[in-house]
Amino acid sequence: MSTQLRIFCDFDGTIAQRDVGNLVFGHFGSESHWWGLVELWQQGRLEGREMWRRQAEVMRLTETELHEFLAPLAIDTSFGMLAGFARQEGIPVTIVSDGMDAYIAPILAAHGFGDLPLRTNRMEMTSEGAVRVEFPWYGQGCGQCANCKGLHVRRERLPGETTVYIGDGPSDICGAREADIVFAKKQLLAWCRENSHPHYPFTSFADIHDHLQGLLKR
Repeated sequence: MSTQLRIFCDFDGTIAQRDVGNLVFGHFGSESHWWGLVELWQQGRLEGREMWRRQAEVMRLTETELHEFLAPLAIDTSFGMLAGFARQEGIPVTIVSDGMDAYIAPILAAHGFGDLPLRTNRMEMTSEGAVRVEFPWYGQGCGQCANCKGLHVRRERLPGETTVYIGDGPSDICGAREADIVFAKKQLLAWCRENSHPHYPFTSFADIHDHLQGLLKR
């Protein structure tokens, strides 16, 4: 196995301590409506774009309101350990999310990680508070996710690289299937175990840092 690494990392519930997409779309829209849509998506009865679109139709918020809402939300403090290690070793790190750039980018920037490339869906707010969502990557992946993370692993890895995927939820399954090394927790961990998919459990990015540092040393 090559020791030239390339890392793909989920955001909601992985870098961010909580699922920010659920918080934003539930708080600024109908929470019961949102969770009903999420359940339909998890059951495979609703594709990802429609889940986001239907909730966006009932949402009202401005950029100022969004940024005020995001300000107290925390990230895993040990993410900096992994990001610093990757910078030092020249390991590319890409953030892949089935969520929205409008909340992911400002949170990363606020913690000093605004330079990391994002592969996300897009969200805009009009001056009247209406919400528009766009899906630039849809149609190139599995067809169920609004932004299939497996697509980005396939299209960005280079010959000879070992790809690393880090995630926690159902939308991470496509990315995990494509990667050489998978770090999983929560629902992704359960899926890996149920499907005998090779993986390493983790609780914080310190676990991942230590494992990859050992891999490079070997």
